[in-house]
Amino acid sequence: MKFMVVLLCMTTIPVNSLQDIGWIWHVTDFHYDFSYWTEQLSCNNEVTSPGIYGDYWCDSPWLLIKDSIKSMKEIRADVDFLIWTGDNIGHIHDEHLSIDQNMETFRNITNELKINFPNIPTYATLGNHDYYPSDQFSPNTSDIYQRIGDMWKDWINDTQQVEQFKKGGFYSVKNKYGLRILGLNTNLYYTSNKVTTDLTDPADQFAWLDQQLTAAKTNNEKVIITAHIPPGIHTPSNVLWFYPNFNDRFLSIIKTHVNDDTIKVAYYGHNHADGFKIFYKSDGTPAFPVFNGPSVTPWRYKIPAATGSPHNPGIRLISYDRTTGQPINILTYYINLPESNANNKTDWKLEYNFTDAYGIDDVTAPSLHKLTERMVKDRSLVDMYYKYKDVSVTNPPTCNDNCRNSILCGFSQNKKDEFNSCKDSYTRSANTVLKPASVIVTACMCLTYLLHMI
Repeated sequence: MKFMVVLLCMTTIPVNSLQDIGWIWHVTDFHYDFSYWTEQLSCNNEVTSPGIYGDYWCDSPWLLIKDSIKSMKEIRADVDFLIWTGDNIGHIHDEHLSIDQNMETFRNITNELKINFPNIPTYATLGNHDYYPSDQFSPNTSDIYQRIGDMWKDWINDTQQVEQFKKGGFYSVKNKYGLRILGLNTNLYYTSNKVTTDLTDPADQFAWLDQQLTAAKTNNEKVIITAHIPPGIHTPSNVLWFYPNFNDRFLSIIKTHVNDDTIKVAYYGHNHADGFKIFYKSDGTPAFPVFNGPSVTPWRYKIPAATGSPHNPGIRLISYDRTTGQPINILTYYINLPESNANNKTDWKLEYNFTDAYGIDDVTAPSLHKLTERMVKDRSLVDMYYKYKDVSVTNPPTCNDNCRNSILCGFSQNKKDEFNSCKDSYTRSANTVLKPASVIVTACMCLTYLLHMI
């Protein structure tokens, strides 16, 4: 049945006869809780009847992780490569963890991916919870960088770049189709990382990124960027995950190279939510898309002033042009978690076909830009986006006008002041009637706490 779904979806993808089409799996945020059946150290609420595939209040039991990877293989095994954007350790306090404990989780997931996708490279990056202590990524070489570099050396398949990873947790590889993949360590810029606060260029990654993009232009290479934590504003929570100075520096480097037509797409995780953004050229034309993958973990946050929405586990299959690296379409698969637990088996179904759902030709930046223009006029499209954000959970919370305006501004605005100005313009618009924004004030008061939880 899964193969039939994929074949049907393939027929809906517009294919230029000159295009060489390939496939990519993107999976992120496994967040394994080794204590799920005992102390439930990751759970944000009491769970008296834990389901075999997990619970919305908790991180993933091993069965969910193993099942999601196996299902990826069953849906489509012949992919060109996988993108794995980190956060494999559960939301568990450091006193219950250790470097060895974290490395065991890494080995188990790495082995599971290699067993199911033998001889297929995985371009993996680290998530903020993957370090020990959590979030505190070093700007220098560390035991964790060293050990994971050895674990992933077959995937990186370049001695020099393995050594680069061991120095700072990031690397560059050129795949067999000539595409340049830059696996970044954006955890160095995370607001919960206290090690890098006073630095201007942690691990020299900014200088390295600029050099890599310059070389790619010179060599006429097309670039795919992948990392765990995305730059810009995460909506509708309106959170900036990077320190503002690091966000500005990152965006400045992208702006320097955005007119080169070198960067074709970026893939991130961390948000535990489905979403996209668009980066623009200096003349205002759309340059390349940014996609956030939904998480495998169903974990929802709970803090004194707010509780996160429940969401289902999700994985995504991407069709792309092997020559340019540009994405063509995205197929997102998911399980309804309560149903899977009730039936004692999973049924990974197609949640949505991006181009079909939104009525666009492809998922390139120009097409997404036209979609966002339609969203401004047709707010039902924003509601659809909001539904997919939480991976089609049953009885989702509603997205009011204030929420919709946050989403609309987040597609293109990546700095707080520009984002706020964008929202103000919608507030003043005669075509938009907004409710009082007290919810935003409340959210802002608790975001500092939330930053330490995601």
